Amino acid sequence: MPISGIRIQQKALNFNSKLGGSKEFQASSGWLEKFKNCQGICQLSIVGEKLSSDIEAVNNFIAELQDLIVKEKLIADQIYNCDETVLYWRTLPIAYLAAENEAVAPGRKKMKDLVMILGYANAFGSHHVKLTLWLNDVRHAYEHASV
Repeated sequence: MPISGIRIQQKALNFNSKLGGSKEFQASSGWLEKFKNCQGICQLSIVGEKLSSDIEAVNNFIAELQDLIVKEKLIADQIYNCDETVLYWRTLPIAYLAAENEAVAPGRKKMKDLVMILGYANAFGSHHVKLTLWLNDVRHAYEHASV
């Protein structure tokens, strides 16, 4: 179960009270950072996209796209880009605090309560298509559709 920094701060205040600690102790954000550094606690992400890309593949794609644009005599109105994102409305946090020696976050099954959102527009910016929404990850129903 993920443990947040706020939860650690609440427990620190609780322990301080039960152990008869200083009345001035506040478990501030600064205290939390020092505590995490002293105890070797870091934050791990459970899911997410990789930050780095294959630079060679990106450069090859750019060259191929430029060739296609020239060959087909395309203009910015005819070139579209799209991206998807997911909105989970009932899920656990995607990051948790872990000891320094933990390199991998433990896996768990994701909850399916989500909306997938697909947005796209042309390169010129003159044509924005309405957002496409899929409830509860039912995109498999559209996998053979041509967009």
